[in-house]
Amino acid sequence: MSLLLACSDEPAPAARGGVPADGGTGAVCDNVGGSSATSGSENGGAAGSDDAAGTAGAAGEGLDPTPDAARPLEELQRAYVDLRFGMFIHFGILTYTGSWAEPNLDIAEFNPTNLDAEQWADAAVSAKMTYGVLTTRHHDGFALWDSQVSDFDVASVPWRNGQGDVVREFVDAFRKRGLVPGLYYSVWDSTRGVGGTMSGGTSVTPEQVEYVKAQLTELLTGYGPIAILVFDGWSWQMGHQRIAYQEIRELVKSLQPNCLIMDHTHLISPWDADVAAIEEPKGAFVAADNTYPATQGQKIVSGNDWFWAPASETEEPLSVSNVVDGHLAILEPRWTNFLLNCPPNRDGLLDRNVVDRLAEVGNAWSPDPNRAPLPAQGPQNEHPYTPVAATATSGIADYAIDGKNDYHAYSVWQSRGPMPQSVTLDLGAVKPDVGLLGYVPRYVGGAGPNTDGAITSYTVLVSEDGVDFTTVKSGTWPSDTKMKITTFCPVAARYVRLQANRVNGTNAAATEISIGAVR
Repeated sequence: MSLLLACSDEPAPAARGGVPADGGTGAVCDNVGGSSATSGSENGGAAGSDDAAGTAGAAGEGLDPTPDAARPLEELQRAYVDLRFGMFIHFGILTYTGSWAEPNLDIAEFNPTNLDAEQWADAAVSAKMTYGVLTTRHHDGFALWDSQVSDFDVASVPWRNGQGDVVREFVDAFRKRGLVPGLYYSVWDSTRGVGGTMSGGTSVTPEQVEYVKAQLTELLTGYGPIAILVFDGWSWQMGHQRIAYQEIRELVKSLQPNCLIMDHTHLISPWDADVAAIEEPKGAFVAADNTYPATQGQKIVSGNDWFWAPASETEEPLSVSNVVDGHLAILEPRWTNFLLNCPPNRDGLLDRNVVDRLAEVGNAWSPDPNRAPLPAQGPQNEHPYTPVAATATSGIADYAIDGKNDYHAYSVWQSRGPMPQSVTLDLGAVKPDVGLLGYVPRYVGGAGPNTDGAITSYTVLVSEDGVDFTTVKSGTWPSDTKMKITTFCPVAARYVRLQANRVNGTNAAATEISIGAVR
């Protein structure tokens, strides 16, 4: 109550950058959203240098996630998008056998006798890439490091007498060449059954959550600073509620507060993430008006899904024009990094056709030193509260909080009947500092965001007991497809209600509604 009394009832500050202004009024605090930084080099770490290794080193300094030196999120985002161009490295048991997400594969077949991560790094430097992301564990569950909570890993195969560690060789090789290392981790593990198996189901047990957290802890405490952690098999497989985004984010940030989080949510905005992910092979491409920090992934050659296959060796890679003109020239001014997948073969090496093409790309492209810095982002949900349940005046309320989104199938809450309509989120217990609400409008499978049902006039109400509700914010949003964030003076609450007063069309729609603390 004292927090509310200390607040003034005046128009909320306009949001900046990628988050539309909400035109809202209510109790607001001077420090709401105040943690976002606006400083940073105008040209960025990757700009204005033909020395790719030196360039990457400069950019890497802006992303050094030392545990004792937390930096503002927006400053990290700005440094990240200045990396511009990176190498995605899908390598694992699927390089040798099996198909996408197949469980219980014969991991003894993993045998990269000539593994040379320095060759990967040299190829990246030749292309003027500045960072790399390695698949530490894909959906099949095979870990490329010695995991203490699994025997489905490189320590359990004959290769190098069980002493091999691909993650170690990758981070060491990339750092040696001045490149920034990032890691990919699939939350879904079809062998362990985390998030279900190939035969169906998306179940998660408390023991499986601890398994995921233990492996993440190993990766984030054993390999030095990690600039970006790329999740997969989470939002689209089981959702961010069954394995709570709040819990995973808190773990990651406690271990490496400057490690950026990205998940393949198949949303064009950084909902439940620090960086938006666009998966081009699904049919997506970053929007022309994008102002979020983003990454777009594509394959230089096809193969066994994203992994190498025998045909990859003789396949004609993406052309120089496709990479430079069809991607980098388009993505760079949209603050979207291009993460190009280059899969090593069964010897642990990049094929000659890929190595040669990367060198050709490097000869044809240099980062634009005049690219404007990432726009100010406004308030972001840095301290999320994952709801445990939801109710609604109509429609299926769970669809607004399940965090389950795939490019071909989105779960969307849709109201029925005249306005107003509302969704009420239960945080499971009274939280002391609720002060942020995020709203993602409708997404349509196979097409992406859509303005039908977009909420244009809203009210936010809170309650400690679910009976007596107090209005903390009212406002308007533009009828567009962007994620909306509204902030208000932090208040103790267990229940948070988003009420749609007016919408574009007939029925209100919400792909996601998220809640956060303001601290």
